[in-house]
Amino acid sequence: MITGSERRRRWAPEEKARITRESLEPGANVSAVARRYGVSIGLLHYWRKCVRDGVGASPLHFVPVVATHAEPALSPASGVIEIELAGSRIRLSGPVDGSNLRVVLSAVRASG
Repeated sequence: MITGSERRRRWAPEEKARITRESLEPGANVSAVARRYGVSIGLLHYWRKCVRDGVGASPLHFVPVVATHAEPALSPASGVIEIELAGSRIRLSGPVDGSNLRVVLSAVRASG
């Protein structure tokens, strides 16, 4: 049974970075660095692995998503569309390009 204060030490990110950086210097003895700071050798090896793998290297950032209204994809079905507008009848068959249809309808409205 363990009583008393918590036995785990909490390491601040700055401390972890400093100790890990020192252990990664050329010629550094990882065991000696761990002993000097009272860090478990296994924990120091874990911190080194995290650095190598890039874990926590940069914080996550959310990128804003900009939604634009896209024309629905029209199926190439062989249907027929008839539009009566301003005394005119427009008959369309096959696939219809929405932007071209708007130009045609605007022209019909303007002439009516």
